Amino acid sequence: MDIKKNRFDTDMDADHEHRFHREEYPFFWIVNVHARYSQLLEIELKKVGLDVSRFRVLTLAWKYRTATVSQLAEYAVIKMPTVTKILARLRQDGLVITRASEADGRVTEVLPTPEGIARAEQANELASRIFNRSFKGIRPAQVNKMNQALALILSNLSE
Repeated sequence: MDIKKNRFDTDMDADHEHRFHREEYPFFWIVNVHARYSQLLEIELKKVGLDVSRFRVLTLAWKYRTATVSQLAEYAVIKMPTVTKILARLRQDGLVITRASEADGRVTEVLPTPEGIARAEQANELASRIFNRSFKGIRPAQVNKMNQALALILSNLSE
């Protein structure tokens, strides 16, 4: 059986030093960047009474002004039951309201309240600072290229 090797394969007989270098593995960087970004974001969002999950859902509701629960789950990449729980907390905090869609009563729409809009704006200001800090020294063309590469990787994984 002929097994093709890629540049991330390891030779089990090789010296440990030559087997695997995490710094050469793109997913090492993706996971670590995401973890650090989330950590910093969590710290900042506490200042406005949000956590990362509620921030993501509230921001989407704010950006779209009216979104369905399904859209929020899809765009936030969060499972539907989890989004439902997050929305219950956001409703309890007075940051969103929900209503049945006029076009299809089976569909629940989510709208930010005035307080939700204000909180989303505050949170996005804090998140923007972290975003800008993250990309300090990186040109917009480099960000664009990175986005294209990541989109292709995601597409490859979705096949």
